[in-house]
Amino acid sequence: MTGGFIRYAPTSGPSRWLLVAGRRFVAAVESTVTDEIVDQLFWLADSDLATIESVVGAFPLAGPGSVRSFAVAEVGDPNTAGEVTVTAVVRGAAAIDVFSVGGARRFSAGGVQPWVLAEFRSVTGLVLQAEEAATGPVARLAIGSLPLGVGVADGELLTWSLTPIERPARSTVQDATAATSAADVVAEETIIRDRSAGSSLFGHGDAAADPEAVPPAAHPAANELPGAVDIEEPASVDDTPMTHSAPLTTPVDDGLPPTEPVVLPPRPAAFAARVPSGDTIALDAPILVGRRPTLQRVEPGVPPRLVTVPSPTQEVSSTHARIEQSGDAVVVTDLRSTNGTVVTGPGGARRLRPGESVVVLAGARVDIGDGNIIEITARREEGRE
Repeated sequence: MTGGFIRYAPTSGPSRWLLVAGRRFVAAVESTVTDEIVDQLFWLADSDLATIESVVGAFPLAGPGSVRSFAVAEVGDPNTAGEVTVTAVVRGAAAIDVFSVGGARRFSAGGVQPWVLAEFRSVTGLVLQAEEAATGPVARLAIGSLPLGVGVADGELLTWSLTPIERPARSTVQDATAATSAADVVAEETIIRDRSAGSSLFGHGDAAADPEAVPPAAHPAANELPGAVDIEEPASVDDTPMTHSAPLTTPVDDGLPPTEPVVLPPRPAAFAARVPSGDTIALDAPILVGRRPTLQRVEPGVPPRLVTVPSPTQEVSSTHARIEQSGDAVVVTDLRSTNGTVVTGPGGARRLRPGESVVVLAGARVDIGDGNIIEITARREEGRE
């Protein structure tokens, strides 16, 4: 990682997650992924050119080898003020707890498909783990963990922090955890128990919370993102369970902005497909490519465009493949064609299984047979150079 410190918590038995520490990103993905995906992640981890799009592009979203749950966070370089911006993607049961000087949020998919994308500013720490896992300050979660350089490891959670974590003695933390674990999660809400009024999100201590501390203003509803949940602070540090009606957010100094996800608005199609006829078709609507393509079902929204290609030997199926933009990438789906679909990208050529989908970026080539190759290209958006 170009900046910050990474630790991971190993497990004594089979692990649910593969944890990835890269030069530009951190990630957690279900441990059942194929060896091919692990190899791609290992290569991307060591690349200074890896982007969040290229990492997500390594995960097939449909078919027998599909990846149901992952979390990826691309960590930007600090700006002149030392502030770090993080772009994050989550899918399925994975989640990211995002910490800043002004608060914390849990970022999860909330059932949205194929994934949820958001940007966070002034980030000081991240925790990647399962959505149902309990949360806490990065420092506490790092107790008993191990440092991780560039690479892939089995574990239950991964933490990234902008500054080194000063960890208390293991016995002290275990005693404190035993005394407070019963009150850490109340009324099915995730909360953070901070043991000192003046400590930061990475700090710890034994002093009682300052009764004069004033919680920050509530996060504006207009900026809420599906799947993003406030990680809230209990009103006191005793062992009495909190009621659902009286949570308080983490006290912070006035003037420090809370970390808020910036929901990326829908954008014009940034990709296009160059079909065998030489025409370039913007992917502002899905396209169905084949020898005699037909709509397979009634779909809401913009209907797919039908693209007919020649196939003298009938190697191309009637409705062979579907190509559509999804977020900041393109999804290519083989529609259970007879002779298959081959997708070629930076990692080499890959033959899709019947019905399988794969995420690609500009420059990918889709071979559906009989010399019909479709190239995915970047399309200049209106108003941009």
